[in-house]
Amino acid sequence: MKEGILLTGATGALGSMLLERFCREGRDVVCLVRADNHDAARARIEAIVGKRDNVQVVRGDITEPRCGLTDDDFKFLAGRIGRVLNCAGSISFYDQNGTYLANVAGVRHVLQMMDVLGVNQVLHVSTAYVVGDGDYLSEERISNGQCWRNPYEQSKFQGEMLLRSWALADSTRRFTIFRPSILVGSEDGTTSTFDGHYGFFEPMHRTAENLRKRRGNGLPPDVTVDDDGTVRAPLAILGADKHINYIPIDWVADMIVAAVDLPARNDTYNLVHDNPPRMHDVLWWSLDHLRIGGIVLCGTRAAKDIALKAQGPLLNRMQRRIDVIHEAYAPYCTTEPQFQIEAAARDLGAKFRSPPIIDRHFLSRTLAYALQNNWGAKKAGTDEQA
Repeated sequence: MKEGILLTGATGALGSMLLERFCREGRDVVCLVRADNHDAARARIEAIVGKRDNVQVVRGDITEPRCGLTDDDFKFLAGRIGRVLNCAGSISFYDQNGTYLANVAGVRHVLQMMDVLGVNQVLHVSTAYVVGDGDYLSEERISNGQCWRNPYEQSKFQGEMLLRSWALADSTRRFTIFRPSILVGSEDGTTSTFDGHYGFFEPMHRTAENLRKRRGNGLPPDVTVDDDGTVRAPLAILGADKHINYIPIDWVADMIVAAVDLPARNDTYNLVHDNPPRMHDVLWWSLDHLRIGGIVLCGTRAAKDIALKAQGPLLNRMQRRIDVIHEAYAPYCTTEPQFQIEAAARDLGAKFRSPPIIDRHFLSRTLAYALQNNWGAKKAGTDEQA
């Protein structure tokens, strides 16, 4: 069997971690990369892993038919590739068209490319939140009568359904699906992405910084700033007393790499935490690290509406700016779906390890890194699509 892996999404947060691990193992990898030309595509990969004899690059785009590859590209790939690891996609909650192009049409184009190459094994990164508003997500099936809270969830569900239809049409075709939950920083605190946990807390931090600058110069009556810089403001946050399924991004990368060589049997792996933290704990630990107090935690929208009416005009304007961002996170802060998590431990055996505990110390490390790097302003974007 040809052992080469074609990797899409190699310049994204998770994809770059996968590429680095494949390089350390000496695997032959071909990266399909968005760029204006081949040289630009190669430059994007070399910025991650340098020049590697076992890493090849083709310029392509999953949003284009056959991933935008030329006949010469297909000739180059022929005989090199034994499987495709599709890590590309859009993580936007808002851009319905772009999300569909990447997560639905993109899957279709990847499968078209595979059929041209005669490759019949695909490994695909989806999300545990194909569960939508459902209560439970198994590893054997995907449909549970759920509805979707945003285009991202729906498009990932549709992408999985395309894979299943493709495999059903030919008994030689096989897929493996990986479903991570909410990706946060690595176990050492560093991160290659500032989404999820960071996106939730960044606007609160920036609001607090704004209020600190006003200290002694016209703070609103409902805000105080302590001597240590702790801002106390009755900002209203929607969040129920539920668990929130954070998972370290490097743990997910390790588990995917460990599973790459498993026989493809149309399996699905929910890569989620078996002991996730409670939303209340995540909130208070994080706010304490950011020196923000006085927050009003609201379990329902009705309770939040009451809290908003008690705010002064300036704080209410700041609250509205925060809510523009927090609205997308509301479904994940107020529900607690359960996930079947048996397949990875069963199939990986000694290669499996449990994810690290997400506690105050873990979150403090990730937030310290975020503050040091200005929440990603020093980095060049976090788009997963390649």
